Amino acid sequence: MNGFGYVERFPASLVELLCEFVKRPSVSPEGEAGGSEPGERAMADYLAGLLRGLGGEVSVVEVQPGRPNVVGRFPAGTMPDDNAAPVIALVPHLDTVGVGGMTIPPFAPAVRGGKIFGRGATDTKGPMAAALWALARWLRSPAAGHSRVTWVFAATMGEEEMSTGAAALCKAGFRANFAVVLEPTDLRIVRAEKGVLRVWVEAAGRACHGATPERGDNAVYKLLPFLRACQEELAPALAAARHPDLGGASLNVGVVRGGNELNIVPDACRAGLDIRTHPGMPNAEILARVRAAVAASEMGGGKGPGSSLSVRVHRDGPPFVLAENHPWVRRLAVHAKGVEVAPWFSDANVLNANGTPAVAFGPGAIAQAHTKDEFIESAALEEGARVLEEFIDSISRQ
Repeated sequence: MNGFGYVERFPASLVELLCEFVKRPSVSPEGEAGGSEPGERAMADYLAGLLRGLGGEVSVVEVQPGRPNVVGRFPAGTMPDDNAAPVIALVPHLDTVGVGGMTIPPFAPAVRGGKIFGRGATDTKGPMAAALWALARWLRSPAAGHSRVTWVFAATMGEEEMSTGAAALCKAGFRANFAVVLEPTDLRIVRAEKGVLRVWVEAAGRACHGATPERGDNAVYKLLPFLRACQEELAPALAAARHPDLGGASLNVGVVRGGNELNIVPDACRAGLDIRTHPGMPNAEILARVRAAVAASEMGGGKGPGSSLSVRVHRDGPPFVLAENHPWVRRLAVHAKGVEVAPWFSDANVLNANGTPAVAFGPGAIAQAHTKDEFIESAALEEGARVLEEFIDSISRQ
């Protein structure tokens, strides 16, 4: 079935639902797709059919060719004015990382030893299945017709690419009173996450034969002063800039690439920086520091600023912090296993930046995300569905 108005049969069990998700590849085009068609179309079409079967007002909107967001809306049942009902969103992402190096069949889900194996089982098709199962049980209950909440199931594309789909959703005007971003958090509420700034710093040189290096201009050497500055100045300064909730900012030089052959002076070299930010050390300020370090390293090399190094932003996503006593955090906390913060980035960052208070929450362990034998424990999946159903039921009745 596809997303053009079709209705899908809802699986008979939660495990079957997750297996149906896993067997539909949805690898981000940035990752190795393992022979499958990259992108989220197959997953999006299937999910849209399930949401229609539950009675949702469903939209499937392409963000990029073959890569849609899927939104199912379930209006409140008893509010005299539907606009007066709070809107609560459940927000999983459709995409997964690549499958290179996996030791299990990524798209042939296996159930054994109390675990469900497959790409996305933890991140984040397991949490998505638990949330959809919980919502379906609520919608099929007699009480659903009297719901005082409008529930929205908003599944995004491109989360693994810095939340492209969530950004498009917000740009199109999406807002909610609260959003639960489905991620594997062991049912602990993540109320704050660091931002991400990923930057390429590139050096240009001049190639020549390696036997006569004096005739060329080695781009690797041009980058060395900046790399030393990263290690000795930038990274320590960011680590020392502490936030009361998120701790220090951080900088990692994750990639250095230069040259093609041993006997050729390299005419290009670049370094990739992965920087994790917080509200006390925002992305714009850190980017200014990176640019200043680039200029200083060039001056130290006896050349004018901007003469050979360039800075290019690859990814830029803001941090967020919700107070532990935020009203919606407190209402979810009644059902959760605790409240914490995280150094990683999710759709919750983008939603918060665009006016929707959001947290990350769901069953499964983040340590299993992106792994070569990705799995979620069946007991954790079932517990997640139960907890989410309790939350949905309690909020809908208030």
